[in-house]
Amino acid sequence: MAYERIEPPRGCLYHYTKKDRLDSILQDDRIRRFGDRECWFCTSLEDTLRLMEMTVMKEGHPYIDTQGLLRKYPAFVPEDYVILKLEQRYQNGEWVRWNQEMPPGCPPETFAEAEEFSSLKKGFRGDLKFHQNPQVIEASPLLEEQTPGMDMAMKL
Repeated sequence: MAYERIEPPRGCLYHYTKKDRLDSILQDDRIRRFGDRECWFCTSLEDTLRLMEMTVMKEGHPYIDTQGLLRKYPAFVPEDYVILKLEQRYQNGEWVRWNQEMPPGCPPETFAEAEEFSSLKKGFRGDLKFHQNPQVIEASPLLEEQTPGMDMAMKL
């Protein structure tokens, strides 16, 4: 994994989470890192849905957790997820991009997918504070609108 510092994103940020974490997030007015060095955001709803498609929606696919252990994504239940549209509060902190490293000789389509994955996520080193009353968007209706084989960004 290769990190690079980036400029702080401007405007609204989007963060997907499970509904069972929502009350705690809203009560604290912050997104916590949950064992990671960073908390992760996207700069558009379309990017957030694409990131979900590349991660939590990949039932059974392997990933490395925050402790470095190999895991597999569990069954994806759209009704369990919400997307928060946040307006961040000013605070000191470092914004980073995590560049997915690929082995030499990997297929071009795999390399392109890794680049896309890296470009979707904006990491904040620390817990990100946000202004009260963020917009809470149910993930399920957005995903139901999606037609199989159609790019999510085209539907939104």
